[in-house]
Amino acid sequence: MSDDHPQRWNVYENVVTGATPNPLMTDPDELDEAFARGANRVLEGTVQLARVLIGAHQSAAAIVVQGDWTSVRKFFSLSEKYAEWKNYRVAATGYGLHGWLLREPQTLRLTQGELEAHPQWRNFGTEAGHHPPLRGWLATPIQGQDGTVWGLLQLSDKMEGDFDAADTAHLEQLAEVVSTALDALWAVRNLQKAAQGAESMSEVEPDC
Repeated sequence: MSDDHPQRWNVYENVVTGATPNPLMTDPDELDEAFARGANRVLEGTVQLARVLIGAHQSAAAIVVQGDWTSVRKFFSLSEKYAEWKNYRVAATGYGLHGWLLREPQTLRLTQGELEAHPQWRNFGTEAGHHPPLRGWLATPIQGQDGTVWGLLQLSDKMEGDFDAADTAHLEQLAEVVSTALDALWAVRNLQKAAQGAESMSEVEPDC
């Protein structure tokens, strides 16, 4: 069945990356690659679902491990309205509101006027005029069960009106589902690492 709602299509061409060295995976192996593939599937599906569910022209998800922006994992979904930016590629650096919200985790819902008046707003710094323009902003942390803040789930440019309390509740619920999925993938990775380590130890232990 064809989709007769073109604004639901994601025109952005996400670049999928494998496991990259970060504070928790200093020397990625195949188990880390498997985790990265799973995380990629979760994040890519999430940005599309968030945008269509709430009705926005832009959505983004970014995972930043312990503040290490060199290994950031990010995905976008843009409607046809932002086709001009379908190949936009700039490394995230944690500048302005994005970095601040990871340090001070909270849900933030701002109109365009409130966004531009926020003390942490930097208008993308040197990328001003190049980055897709924001039109209002709704963002919430992706936070693990142990309180670790892994990243952000964001929306901008609602298709009708401004983001409201119902939108906020939906995004927070989605972020919780994403956190649970990522926690589960990470737990599986850690169990497999432990099993791998135990097997290696048994191979080198001398017979009694």
